[in-house]
Amino acid sequence: MRAVEMSEFGPPQVLVPVEMLDPVAGTGQVVVAVAFASITFVETQVRAGKAPNPAMMPVLPVVPGNGVGGVVIQVGEGVSPALLGARVVTSTGGSGGYAERVAVPGAGLIPVPDDLRLDDAVALLADGRTAALLICAAAVRSGDVVLVEAAAGGVGSLLIQLARNAGARVVAAAGTPQKLELARELGADFAVNYREPHWADRVRTEVNAVDVVFDGVGGAIGRTAFTLLSPAGRFSAYGMASGSFANISQGDADQRGVAVIRGGPLTPEQMLELARFALGEAAAGRLRPVIGQRFPLERAADAHAAIAARSVIGKTLLVITPTPFTPTERDYLATQTLGRLATVQPDGTLQVSPVGFQYNGGTATIDIRGYTMAASRKFHNVARNGRVAFVVDDIASRQPWRVRCLEIRGHAEAIDAPPDAVGELDGAIIRIHPERIISFGIDDPDHEPHQLIPNIRNVAEPPAHRGRN
Repeated sequence: MRAVEMSEFGPPQVLVPVEMLDPVAGTGQVVVAVAFASITFVETQVRAGKAPNPAMMPVLPVVPGNGVGGVVIQVGEGVSPALLGARVVTSTGGSGGYAERVAVPGAGLIPVPDDLRLDDAVALLADGRTAALLICAAAVRSGDVVLVEAAAGGVGSLLIQLARNAGARVVAAAGTPQKLELARELGADFAVNYREPHWADRVRTEVNAVDVVFDGVGGAIGRTAFTLLSPAGRFSAYGMASGSFANISQGDADQRGVAVIRGGPLTPEQMLELARFALGEAAAGRLRPVIGQRFPLERAADAHAAIAARSVIGKTLLVITPTPFTPTERDYLATQTLGRLATVQPDGTLQVSPVGFQYNGGTATIDIRGYTMAASRKFHNVARNGRVAFVVDDIASRQPWRVRCLEIRGHAEAIDAPPDAVGELDGAIIRIHPERIISFGIDDPDHEPHQLIPNIRNVAEPPAHRGRN
């Protein structure tokens, strides 16, 4: 299977795509085919070697990732076969999530409600659990004035909605106009840019004082937010986007009559209940996760870099597109550059063209480009009718003589992209999404040619028949 591994701590580039053996479900376990993996800010800190808690530092090498969603494809001893095919989200126990498959305890699975998208459920798994816990621990009630920092983040965007649902008035604090606009869309009554001087004075002018502060930034901003609390207010720190928690001593809190809420450890059942609550609220239409960024699995390093730069909005997910090819077939495609493409012409006849191609591991597609691709007849054929067939083959040896062949049938996109920087290719791409694969002589190098059996399999449904994720 494909995965992303970390063999050292450091910058995002230490996250490296690798091939690994598929996991097998042990006693009490299931294997989940992962469709989406959650990325948290804490995971970026761990990757950098700066985890807020030393106990979070893993033994290397490790596949990061603590939250995934997908479909159960294998059950171990002691697990009900009825779970096969179920859409679920689950924690992984701290690692293993940046991969195509993961083995996890069956008891920790959370079924995804029918009315909820799988990507939304993954976005809610950790952040929804955290936001629900924070709202409960701070005892947010009707009439409270609540200040949410990092209001456009994964947790902050949910805190706005949950506080509003509880009847509170919400002040959102974020660092860009775009993030402030999102906070207003989610229901914030007032939004302020905490990068601007005197932002706290604007809050005082608007609401006088606040009853609850949810501090997702820490540092000087968290300390300033603390000064906005009314007597008997509640201060809850849930993040340190600035790099450090706000320096607030118990003496400072006692002097102002403020309760500093410090969360304790949760039992596994409590964590499951909080996550189920968040998913239920979303399925009922009362909570909307904001998924601001999606990266393919192979670009986990780019995802970490974006989060570390604080340029993201809402939740960031890794999208794990199941590869339709076996490892041997992927290796074969990587060594080939030429194939033949059949497209459907307007009169219904086929046009067969020799083409150059590249296997795109990030999208699990065949990408075909050319110097005049956008003007070509095959490109316009695909734009009208996406049904295609593609063949790549070669003579692997002559003593004994044998042929390797891979035929791919599916649908294609005609993507009219900008030209390359070098100006040689016009930028247009025919991108083939495999639906049926016929493989011959690639995965079986040991038998004589006359003994070989084609590996024929369907790997996806046609677009018109695809359901929700």
